[in-house]
Parts: sequence; structure tokens; C-alpha cells
Amino acid sequence: MKKINVGLIGAGTIGSGLVDVFNENRELILRRTGIDFILKGVCDNDEGRLRDISGADGLKKTVKADDILDADDIDIVVELIGGVDPAKDFIMKALGNRKHVVTANKALLSHHWKEIFKIARENGLYIGFEASVGGGIPIIKTICESFVANRFEAINGILNGTTNFILTMMSDENCPFESALKIAQEKGIAESNPELDISGKDSAHKLAILAMMGFGVEVAMEDIFTEGIENISPIDITYASGWGYNIKLLAIAKKSSEGIQLSVYPALVPVCNLLANVKGEDNAILLRGNFVGESLLYGKGAGKRPTASAVMSDIVEIGTFMSAGNRSEALGDYLYADNTLGIMAMERVNMPYYLRFSVIDQTGVLAGISNILSRHNISIATMSQEERKEGESVPVIMLTHNANEGEMKKAISEIDKMDFVADKTVMIRIGG
Repeated sequence: MKKINVGLIGAGTIGSGLVDVFNENRELILRRTGIDFILKGVCDNDEGRLRDISGADGLKKTVKADDILDADDIDIVVELIGGVDPAKDFIMKALGNRKHVVTANKALLSHHWKEIFKIARENGLYIGFEASVGGGIPIIKTICESFVANRFEAINGILNGTTNFILTMMSDENCPFESALKIAQEKGIAESNPELDISGKDSAHKLAILAMMGFGVEVAMEDIFTEGIENISPIDITYASGWGYNIKLLAIAKKSSEGIQLSVYPALVPVCNLLANVKGEDNAILLRGNFVGESLLYGKGAGKRPTASAVMSDIVEIGTFMSAGNRSEALGDYLYADNTLGIMAMERVNMPYYLRFSVIDQTGVLAGISNILSRHNISIATMSQEERKEGESVPVIMLTHNANEGEMKKAISEIDKMDFVADKTVMIRIGG
């Protein structure tokens, strides 16, 4: 019976979940794989966390990462501390010591992908990162293995459970943004500082990984147009619902003749679309391949146990290759890039738009707005105006036909300078 020893750095939420997997399902995994995976050491700088951890006899607990990284009897290092520093140093040292690595660190991978994988390949080592995107959803293995025969045309999804929970509360409970965020924080769904989630940056980190895996493009974070949900209002959710849409924070990687569109933004999604009905903290990723067509992967995109399950799947995959005597040459080349595929500038994207104008109710307002939109080749599909309140501010809602992003921004800039405009125009994209 093959024995493989694992060292864990980071015993927080996901790390403690991984300890639970070893404690609860070690015998099950042994029966299924024929390999005995042993948690040999756990490192965390919080001694209180370490005291709470129980494991097999001989489990080493330490506050020093080097006790894990330099240990001769550890085969696989699992990094679950998050962030770029010192996580990058830990991973690089583990690879330098010829240890395989498993990580859930999407921020680190999205910024230093090429450097990390180059060293891993040079040393014949494996890096597992299934848990970096989608929590318990097996999206990385699906792209690399199940759908390996496909050229991807689009990878669209809801990649952040915090923002999806907030938007669900705003929609289902008519909560304002601030109240929905507070509820998410009270439930432990949102961090005390939620900026990374609500700004869309967390989704952008994950999208960078999916774009590299699915399309083979080298992605810098500045390549991804990113807009968060902080400006979404219940009134816009209500109007959208009346026209048959839900508002979701979408991450979009889509191939076109002009390159790959990489975007994260809140969007009106038709209720007939599978993504529109993803509720709460759940994530969903819609893949479109040239042979498989459309497939939706749906499930828990975060959380202690789902993410720990994904981490363990990488550990088992590495152990299987080690047991068979294979190294990373059997795992595919994650450094490939199709340099013929450029990144499409957001200003060149065409799509329909939802527009909410706050205007003083007076003669000539609609004509003035329509004239500016027309000069920028933007045509109106439908419009709604509340009962007249002459001399007061009223909302005017418009849905447009397909329009160019750059022209739309120019038109809105002009409209917002008009005397009859009482507040900044709200623009929300429709679909992906």
C-alpha cells in the first residue's frame, strides 16, 4: 500500500475543512484509491487554531512554515493562506524542494501563473488548483479533461457567492445594498472588508484562470474590464424584473473575430437563462464548446467543506500520478498560449443596455435624450416613464437594441451634462 504524506500551511476556514476530510474520510479515500493519504503536518501562525486541530498520531503542529516546506517526509504541500505574500514564497520554496503543491489561491495564480508553472514544469512537479475557482465545482478538471476535445467559444459564470447572495437578497427581500451586505456579513458569507468581492476583483481573478485554461491566452488583470455591484439599486432590480430579467454579477470570457472579451460586470440576465436563477451563495459556470455545446456546472462556489473537497481531489490526483511513477509530463502543459488571440477592448463590445435617467419632467426631455442616443447610433427598444410630475425629478427607463460600448459611454456623458438631468445616469449591460 502506497503512503503519501501531506503538509498543510494555513488552518483557517478551508484548511480546517481539509483537516476534517482527513479525519472523516481517510479510510474511504484509501478504499477508493489504494493510497493512504496522511496529514503529516499543519502550520498556522495562530496557535489557537493549531490547538483546535486533531489528527492522526504523529501530526506535527507548527507556527513555522519551514517545518513543512523543509520536511523530508512530506510529499505534497497544501497552501491555503491566500493572498500573494508570503504565499508565493512558500509555493516557490516547496517547488524548489521538489514537493508537489496544491493551492486555492486565485489571486496568486492570476498574477504569477507563468512564473509558478514554469518552475513546476522544470522540476517535473504538479500544481493542483481546482479549488481556486468555483469552490466545490470541478470546473478546472471539466475544462482540462472532460471537455479537452473542445475549442471553447464562451465561458460565462457567476463566480462570487458573496455578491450573488447580496443580489438575491436585494431581489427576493427588497433589501437595499447596505442591508443585504450587512446580512451577508452576519452570516459569515461576506468578509468584514468585502471590497474584493463587491468590486468584482475576486471574480476577475477567477476569470483570468478560466481564460488561461479555456482559451490559452496570457491574461493580465488590467486586461479584464471589471465593474462591481456597489451601485446597483433595488429600483433597478424591480424595473429589470418587470421586463423579465434578474441582475447578476457575470464573469465573461467570450471569443469573437476581434479577440477574447474578458469582462466582469453586473448584467440583466433573462429569466429563461440558466444563470438568472442561481440563488444565494451558489456559483454557476456556463461553458460553450464547439463539440459539446452548452453545459452548466452549478454548486457551492465557496465554503469550508465544498472547497476542502476540491483541495482533496487535487491531492488524490497528485497521489495517483505519484503512485503510477508519472510526473508532470502526464498532466498537460499549462504554459501554452495562443498568441493569435488578442484581448478585445471593452469599448468595442456591442450589446443591449438598460438605462435609467433621472430627469426633470418638462417638455422636450425625451426628444433631447433620443436625439443624443441617435447621434451615437443607439436605438431604443422599449421605454417606461412614471406618471408625470411636472417640474419634479422622475425616472425614465429605456432598453436599447445592440449598441457599441464606447458610443454608449459617450452618449451618457453628453446626456448627463444636460440641464434637465437631475442625477447621474444608471447604465447596466444586458446579457453577456
